[in-house]
Amino acid sequence: MQYCANCGNAIEAVSNAACPRCGKPSNGTPLPAAGAKGTNTALIVVLVIVGLVVVVGFIGIVAAIAIPNLLTAKQRAEQKRTMADIRTLGAALEAYASDNNQEYPKGAAPVDLRAVLEPKYIKDVPSVDGWGHGFQYICLKDATSPNDKCAGYMIASAGRDGRFEHDSLPETLAGQTPKATTNFDCDIVYSAGQFVEYPEGMQR
Repeated sequence: MQYCANCGNAIEAVSNAACPRCGKPSNGTPLPAAGAKGTNTALIVVLVIVGLVVVVGFIGIVAAIAIPNLLTAKQRAEQKRTMADIRTLGAALEAYASDNNQEYPKGAAPVDLRAVLEPKYIKDVPSVDGWGHGFQYICLKDATSPNDKCAGYMIASAGRDGRFEHDSLPETLAGQTPKATTNFDCDIVYSAGQFVEYPEGMQR
């Protein structure tokens, strides 16, 4: 005969089983503290929430730094592509003028130049800038020539916003030296083998 370690009741065998008299394990093992499981679960939930808040905050900080830099880099890439296309078209125009008594082709837009420039002077005449806005081409006529000889040219992109800053491109040349710009919205203007308005330094 064996006895319950808690109440001394006679039982057949001591074990973790509840004593018929006191309801406690007959071998004296203490009962688990009430509510201990709930406390641990609540602590785990709090720790998980705090961890998520920290991670989300970190991601937000990284995004706030990276996204503006990514957008700026994209705009700079569009700008460089635009300038490269303008230079290529300008080189084709210079080659054409060299073969045609220093007279440049007439036209109101780059698409008007395809018939005279492709494919001899350029494979494909670019018609839009990096932002998808149409290039503007102007033939600068010689006022002293009786047949309106095209003695010069201007190629321009309106920049990111697609709006030219002047009512007409020749106003850009009027009494101005080449001007550097620091805004993606500014015009990019090319004439006589050089940029008249061009991006320089940090753009915004």
